[in-house]
Amino acid sequence: MGKAEETKARVERAALTLFVARGVAETTTREIAMAASIAEGTIYRYFPSKEQLALDIFLGHHRALAEALAEAQRPVTGLRDKIEAIVRCYCEWADRDWSLFAYHLLTQHLFLAMVPDGTPNPVDVVREVIVNAMASGEIPSRDPDLAAASAIGTVMQPATYKVYGRFEGPLSDHVAFFADAAWAVLAVPPR
Repeated sequence: MGKAEETKARVERAALTLFVARGVAETTTREIAMAASIAEGTIYRYFPSKEQLALDIFLGHHRALAEALAEAQRPVTGLRDKIEAIVRCYCEWADRDWSLFAYHLLTQHLFLAMVPDGTPNPVDVVREVIVNAMASGEIPSRDPDLAAASAIGTVMQPATYKVYGRFEGPLSDHVAFFADAAWAVLAVPPR
């Protein structure tokens, strides 16, 4: 990694840490520069604005997580095993870099509307797996968006609890529980 890439990475990490602790709107470029040990103007060599910096961090993680989830489930057959592969990948991503993961989770409502069309999306990965399972008869047919939201919620809600200190420890310790919960949500027969 060259000096420019190292500086950009320092800016992103400093911003990420501050964004998680204080929020995007409450964090100033001066604070980011101080945390990254650079002059404030250096930020603008890499990002036209603080908002673009915040969006770029979000989009980078969003895309990479979607690609990782797609890759994790690809070699596995059967919905139950695909669920476990997706949940395991998601939890491992969270545990590997909790600050980045928490940032993505906390800012999704700010940035999801700005995700460019065609960008890999973690929700689309899960939805596609569910649609295929419905088409093959593995689970009952129902609204695939509602099914995806419900299954994803079995992991995202505990992750949100962790952000706010109501749940501690690695998410990976609970992969089996989360996968069973997602399976239970998806396999329940319609009423």
